[in-house]
Amino acid sequence: MNQKQSNVLDSFRGTLDYELANVEMDFTDSLETLMNRRGVSKSELARRIDTSPAYITKILRGSTNFTLETMVKLVRALDGELHVRACGKEDNARWFHVVTSRPPIADLASIRPTISNRMQYTLSETAETNDEFAAAA
Repeated sequence: MNQKQSNVLDSFRGTLDYELANVEMDFTDSLETLMNRRGVSKSELARRIDTSPAYITKILRGSTNFTLETMVKLVRALDGELHVRACGKEDNARWFHVVTSRPPIADLASIRPTISNRMQYTLSETAETNDEFAAAA
């Protein structure tokens, strides 16, 4: 990316449009991941929420505006949950999900950071367990 392109992108950061685009990309990425995990095609998801496959394609491409109601319908149709969070900028928070077949962890003290070029965590309940998950830093 040349300097001129970099300056244009830098001037866009922090704007409402930039934040909306990030939220939309996060949602559509996670929706597509959930569709793949469930083995549900665009056509099947469209059938489940009574819409057209073309509309699902537009959502996944980010080329249409959709409501919170639509987001909830899509996620529920995949037997999932929608989570929306807010925090202060000063918190420097990073959200992540642990995907595991075991029951949820009762002791959050068992989550510890590991050294990496990304913010990475290792979840260990026993010596036999070594599930890893990452949060973008």
